[in-house]
Amino acid sequence: MSQAGGETLSPILFVRELHFEQILRWNHARKEVLTADILPQTGYILPGKAAGFLYRTDSSVAWIENLVAAPELSREERSVAIDAIVKAVSDEARRLGFKLLLGYTVLDAVVKRAERLGFNHVEGNFQLVALQLQS
Repeated sequence: MSQAGGETLSPILFVRELHFEQILRWNHARKEVLTADILPQTGYILPGKAAGFLYRTDSSVAWIENLVAAPELSREERSVAIDAIVKAVSDEARRLGFKLLLGYTVLDAVVKRAERLGFNHVEGNFQLVALQLQS
């Protein structure tokens, strides 16, 4: 839970049938393409504010990805909402027994947020690669 101007923010589980269109709009505003099949089963949302997802693996490592916030919110409102989502996803990963939660970004602001929330910054010249397996 996070506080926003005295309001307690408690993310709820993402339900594709209820929340996908909202996330689609938010991603569209960022000129990012998103399809429902890209999202994992485990995600959290603050309706009207922000969402994020936990990508589980069959190892002790999980990924936090597809963090997105409503573009019409103020910078402060988005920040508080994303913090609440990151905490919810992190707590769920911990509850499920994962030992390491990874995320990637090209944005310094995201690195700063992650560090503030307890993540370690791993230095390096990383590149993301993708292989389309099916159309």
